[in-house]
Amino acid sequence: MALANWQSAGLSKKGWANVTSGVTRAMVIAGIKVHRRRRNFKLSLSWEYLLAQMSRRDHDEIHRFAGWCSVHQIAPLSVNAGTFAAYLDYLTNETIQTNPRERWHVAHRAWNRAVVAEGEAFPVIPDIALPGWRGLDWSAFPEALVAEFDQYEKKMLVGDLLADEEIRPLKPITIKGYKDKFRWYLSRLVESGVPIETFSSLNACVAVELVKRGIHAHLGGRPLDDKSRPGLHAMMTAILSVANHVGVGTEQRALLHKLARKVRHRPTGMTEKNRNRLAQFKDREARRMFIRAPFLVAQELKDISNPTAHQALRMQYAAIHALLLHLPVRVKNAAMLDLDKHIYRPPGKKAGRWRVHFEEGEVKNKVVIDAELNEKTSALLDLYVRVFRPRLMKKATSRLFINQHGVAKETCTVSKQFSKFVKRETGFIVNAHLLRHFAAFTFLEANPGHYETVRQLLGHKDIATTIRFYAGAETMNALERYDRLLARLMRSEGDGAKEHAPKVHGLDAEDL
Repeated sequence: MALANWQSAGLSKKGWANVTSGVTRAMVIAGIKVHRRRRNFKLSLSWEYLLAQMSRRDHDEIHRFAGWCSVHQIAPLSVNAGTFAAYLDYLTNETIQTNPRERWHVAHRAWNRAVVAEGEAFPVIPDIALPGWRGLDWSAFPEALVAEFDQYEKKMLVGDLLADEEIRPLKPITIKGYKDKFRWYLSRLVESGVPIETFSSLNACVAVELVKRGIHAHLGGRPLDDKSRPGLHAMMTAILSVANHVGVGTEQRALLHKLARKVRHRPTGMTEKNRNRLAQFKDREARRMFIRAPFLVAQELKDISNPTAHQALRMQYAAIHALLLHLPVRVKNAAMLDLDKHIYRPPGKKAGRWRVHFEEGEVKNKVVIDAELNEKTSALLDLYVRVFRPRLMKKATSRLFINQHGVAKETCTVSKQFSKFVKRETGFIVNAHLLRHFAAFTFLEANPGHYETVRQLLGHKDIATTIRFYAGAETMNALERYDRLLARLMRSEGDGAKEHAPKVHGLDAEDL
């Protein structure tokens, strides 16, 4: 039920609540222990007293947990980690919460933030979520190795373009990724029985036999396939970078590159998750609802002159949606949009098309973005900037997308809030990057084979990248077009059409 799209089914929020209530009741009648998504428990006096002293936010976030404790006669002073573990079990197994773990985290954070501060009698509750494998900390490895890796980091940050073999500087986030992958590689080797003292230097760590053992340890008995290759590919990229830094010999470098080719990951299209999410828009009406969503929000809010913070943020999300629909840039570029640097508006505050420009150094693949938005999208952005964005500004800034404190939003924040906005307004489950795939598939469906246009639309350097990602959709569309052709031929008019139409398992052409 969490994945059901009640908006595209034409139901109102109240109508969907009635459906949910009916299904929940049916489950109870069938003997399935389940509670409604929102259940109002009566608070005990001790919990009422505690919550009365809290802010509205803390009160709302811990209220459900307090009610559950009241029903089970658990006083605030009796709460411990076991209590929260039992609450998570309740949310997971006895409710129809869309995201029970997140609901648990809301109560858990509110407890540590608002209740523990009241006095030492209330314990801090640790996060009981099981952490994934993280490997050994760098402090577990020899100091000499750690110091040498620090030197490698510093060198790679600045690069050396005048060296015999040019060393291009790496971004801090890239170096961080290499450092993590290299540490995980060493950790897997330790787990496989390699003494930690073996890693006396970076040169010792990239010995060919050790790298082979590290690959097998990383696989852990799994096959070398499309699921295991991405991690190994990333690990080998880090190892090769370190090997180049320490200057391994020609023969050793060739063997390491040979290993890297064996585990190389070549993406041949979208992930299965993104393919499934795009399938939501196979129906034309669903696609139409998705495209119209931001403009319907703008239409609803257009007469507001003094917006609330909530209305300003809702309009902001609509602006992000409209922008990514009509200019499918990467979400990082959308998040960094600056009114003074990247956006050119018609002079004199006149209505008209906005132009967006990014220099090559601001784009992931170093391809300049220079595009003109259509009138409708430009008008929506103009409305957001004139009426709604000032409500969020607490200090001077030219960044387009800011939070309630007037601070520019980070990429991850824009992405997460956009996904929540689309789910809330339309019921579709999307991420910001999916709009690039949406643009490509929508265009290719209407214009089969026009990969060059898609390449320019998405800013790919090489058309091979475009074809590799979207040829699968072309094949699917080709089959659908061929099926429609066959259906038209079978329905073709003529005296002999019915007489000669083939039969399949007793069904004639009209049945098909």
